[in-house]
Amino acid sequence: MTKQEMTFSIKNRLVLGTAGLGGVWGRVEAEASVETILIALDQGISAIDTAPAYGDAEEMVGSALKQWTGEKPLISTKVGRLKSHLATEAYYDYSPEGMKKSLENSLQTLGVSAVDILFLHDPSAIPEAEIERILQQMQDLKNEGYTGKLGLGGNAPAFLEPYLEDQLFDVVMEYNKLNACCIDALGTTVPFYIESGKEYYAASPLNMGLLGCNFSGFTASPPDWLNLDSVEQAKKINEIAQEYNIPLPILAHRFLISLPYPVKIVIGAANPQQLTDTLSAFNTGALPPELYFNILQALSSKHKCIK
Repeated sequence: MTKQEMTFSIKNRLVLGTAGLGGVWGRVEAEASVETILIALDQGISAIDTAPAYGDAEEMVGSALKQWTGEKPLISTKVGRLKSHLATEAYYDYSPEGMKKSLENSLQTLGVSAVDILFLHDPSAIPEAEIERILQQMQDLKNEGYTGKLGLGGNAPAFLEPYLEDQLFDVVMEYNKLNACCIDALGTTVPFYIESGKEYYAASPLNMGLLGCNFSGFTASPPDWLNLDSVEQAKKINEIAQEYNIPLPILAHRFLISLPYPVKIVIGAANPQQLTDTLSAFNTGALPPELYFNILQALSSKHKCIK
């Protein structure tokens, strides 16, 4: 597939997520991860999201940026959650010193002097009593020139919602709240954030693999962190995919670009083949209206897909 063959607006809508490329979901080859990043850039993806908590992702992004000779992509990283090599393993440091040190380490690893967006990672792990101090530290990091914009990187706990009404955060990233087995965000956070001028990043378009390569395993034996409602919804959507003879992950990706909101989609390809398959799915275009509305009818936005 050449860049000329791509009809979907990759530049405006897709963000390359790097958790899978960093190895937190399983062993990866560094060379293949770097190659995936370079292919993404060559195909027109102009934004890369990473984090210290994504294993070796920042190192791989930094390596790719050194080799890349095209237009510089938008780079985002995160503070608050520290480096680890397992998605289920979490270490946190929301202290002012810890957040600043983490960001400075990220900048050095990435080989940049500042990032375009700095996300506050895993807000659900933040002690409520410390939220105002932590938000002030985020503002301080922006004022000191470490980042151009601030973002919230994760699903917000209830106590944080009032703070999202002001102008501190320019971008909000939620995961598993807007995809083909969960549309909770469609009638709540998505219109609110977009109408208030914030960018919305829909992360995990395949619901951590439930709508992709992990469908059989996750539906047969759901992991503890996966909500059973989303599993049941995924089964319904898979039946629709089979009825229309469309592979489930392709249907899931095309569903997102059929939505009436121009959300950013954070894709999670872990190797060149997955990236190629993902871009091919998006290039196919939006779903036929009948299929799109069948999916909406099958889904319920009233249930909660996040534990």
